Amino acid sequence: MRRREVTRQAVALTFVMLTFVTALAMTDLGHAVSSSNLSVASSGTVFAASRNNTLTIEVSNVGKYLRELDVTLTIPPPLVLFGDNHWIRSTFAPGHLIRANLTVFAPSSAAGTTLQGSLVAVYKLIGETILSTETHAISFLVRGWIDIKVYEVTVDPNPSVPGSEIAISGNLLNRGVIAAMYTNVTIAEDRPLVEGSVKPTYVGQVDPNAPAPFSVTAVIDSAATQGNYEATIYVYYRDDLQLDHAVSVPVGFAVVSELPKTQTTSTTVLDQLLSNELFVLGLVVIVILVIIGVLIRRRRRPKET
Repeated sequence: MRRREVTRQAVALTFVMLTFVTALAMTDLGHAVSSSNLSVASSGTVFAASRNNTLTIEVSNVGKYLRELDVTLTIPPPLVLFGDNHWIRSTFAPGHLIRANLTVFAPSSAAGTTLQGSLVAVYKLIGETILSTETHAISFLVRGWIDIKVYEVTVDPNPSVPGSEIAISGNLLNRGVIAAMYTNVTIAEDRPLVEGSVKPTYVGQVDPNAPAPFSVTAVIDSAATQGNYEATIYVYYRDDLQLDHAVSVPVGFAVVSELPKTQTTSTTVLDQLLSNELFVLGLVVIVILVIIGVLIRRRRRPKET
């Protein structure tokens, strides 16, 4: 008998607690948590840092007929949202759709971070007076970007002769917002370069807006014919997601059978003196004085005899 009485009391207590919890859930600020009647789809959630990005949000009714629908999209800082993030519909029948294209700016300081946003929908089911709510989480990834530019490229010597070594030099500039990692520079071993003669350069980390010099050497085939050739510079680097990238830039150079001979003139002391204007002027004055002196002497000699 005692066991039956204890069991009855436990059942009654459980029923009271379930009733209390249900009533509390139904009266919490006038909102009831319903099963999902809305489907939320998003695209463009991977943002490029330091740029404006397009975010597309679609909210569709996949459940019951809704009234007084109020939808709010929350974007976490430091992201900046341009445009309306709040939509209201007096009725929202099954199959109805809300589609919005929004502009979101991601600052460079957010590069490499994952942020959490949310879409909250409040509505009433048809035939009910209590508000229901749905919350959908939306994740955003902010990616940094790299833009490598190769500039001020020179070839030395140019022109060059068969069998000689050339050096291709230049600078790398990262115009992006994150560093390029494990950067190295090489050139394709195309004709007339000797296969295996290319000596690449490891540059390492190339930070944004910080020029990094490079120099790659190679040997020209001794059997190369005279003419104009083109070599291809390759720049390899890795981004923040450990993905490899490559940039290629062509550079031209000439090959001649022999280098033109340059005539060298030996300068003597006399040549240096004659190139001095003051010396030439003084020399002219002395010559004139000597001539005058000679003429005066010739005139005096007849008088003396």
